[in-house]
Amino acid sequence: MMARATKEIIEIDEDAAAVLERHLGRAGATGGWVNLTPGVPSDVVATPPRSLFSWLVGSAGPAAPLATWMPAATSSGRPGQLGILHARGRLTREGIAGLASIPASWRCLGDNARKGLIFEVSSASDADVAEAMLAVVEELTTVPTTGRYLAEVFTRPT
Repeated sequence: MMARATKEIIEIDEDAAAVLERHLGRAGATGGWVNLTPGVPSDVVATPPRSLFSWLVGSAGPAAPLATWMPAATSSGRPGQLGILHARGRLTREGIAGLASIPASWRCLGDNARKGLIFEVSSASDADVAEAMLAVVEELTTVPTTGRYLAEVFTRPT
C-alpha cells in the first residue's frame, strides 16, 4: 500500500522557474506530483461565462489553467504526464500543435472536456518541465494574471 501524500502550498513570485524546478524534483523523488496555477487579480471573476450548450455537454475548465505534473514512475516504466485543465474549449490537432509552450516531442494523449489536455513526456529535465508548466498556464489562460503562481506540492514519505 502506498503511503498517503502530504500537500504543501507554495506561493511563487520571484525566480519562478528555479523555484518550481526545485519542487518538481522534490515531488518526483518521493513519487509525488505538483499542481500549478497562475495568480489572478482578486477583482477578476474566476469562472468564465458558459453557454447553455457548454453547460449541457460538459464542464468548463478553470479560467486560470491548472497544470499537473506527474513524474515518470521508474518502477513501472510509465512516462511522465502533464495535464492541463483549461477554459479554451476542446483544442483541435492544429491548436494543440500550435501551443508554443509545449515541446514538439511531448505526445498529446488528448484534450477532454473534463480531464483537459494530457501530454506524455518520455524524457525531460525538471527545468524543462518547469518552463513548460509556467508557459502553458499563461498561454491558455482566459483572464489577466499577476505574474505570481500557486503550486501545490504533493510528496510521499520515503
